[in-house]
Amino acid sequence: MTVSEDLARRFLHVNLNCESLDATEALYAKQLGLSARMRTDPEVPTDGAILGFAGETYGATTFFYDARGGRTACSLEAIEWRTPPLKSDRNSDPARPGIRSALFTVNDLAETVTWLREAGFDVGEPVTGLISDSSSVLVVDGDGVVLELAEVPGELPGSLFAGIRILAVDASATVKFLSAIGFEVLQEPTVVQITGDQLAPGGGSDRVQCVVARVALPEDKSQFSVAVVQHPDTRKHPLPEGGNSQGLFRCAMRVEDVRKAWSLVPDSVERQREPIWCPLPGTPIDGLCVAFLRSPDGVVLEFVERPLKHFKR
Repeated sequence: MTVSEDLARRFLHVNLNCESLDATEALYAKQLGLSARMRTDPEVPTDGAILGFAGETYGATTFFYDARGGRTACSLEAIEWRTPPLKSDRNSDPARPGIRSALFTVNDLAETVTWLREAGFDVGEPVTGLISDSSSVLVVDGDGVVLELAEVPGELPGSLFAGIRILAVDASATVKFLSAIGFEVLQEPTVVQITGDQLAPGGGSDRVQCVVARVALPEDKSQFSVAVVQHPDTRKHPLPEGGNSQGLFRCAMRVEDVRKAWSLVPDSVERQREPIWCPLPGTPIDGLCVAFLRSPDGVVLEFVERPLKHFKR
């Protein structure tokens, strides 16, 4: 199927709502080698309407970039919420719906595991990664995000952000939704036996019949992919709600023209709000036009008007 060039083209960033930016930076920057940039002033208010809140919101945001930089690779947008406060997620079941895992590739996996264990992180034994589909280890960050680490030797330093995993109530419905907004299907939904250890460290060796699919966006499919996993326990949990929900919550994707992309989205796709202007004070960009969609699993996906000319060096 030919994907319209007016729909989502590439990942810009994935949002992580965290309890502490300092703790998040200690893992992602100090341990995994990402570069922390553009921490915003928590005393400066933001229009809450952008993310569906009434009134003004307050918080601090840091963008974490890998060695490829923001023009080439997806970044991690970490937000420490102040008002409204972070909506804590005390449910540690890795099968609950939403974005539950992120893949980072590293040059030397054994060395990275040693550093993480010395820093006090509990790192699991090697498993077949559900995002990478290769030998990986899993570790959980302070906000319940399962990090999948796989070895892919290269010349660039530090880890590279390479994908996410969505736990889906219905993998076929999620793939249909993603295809409707611009994704290409790399692997159709397929029945796979997976173990608890593949979902989270210490999850056990018992096998469960799941459905797994993989998708990607046209411009960065060689370096960033999305694994969709339908687990039988996922439907037992409520969908994530609220832009301040703890953990990985929202994905931003490049489009040439937000309103044109918006007009091409079929009625079957849940729209959250009409396109809205998002000011970016204190940055080289005045602001961006954005629009929000919601997957069947409660994942918010954001169209961001960012023409391709901004990514050409």
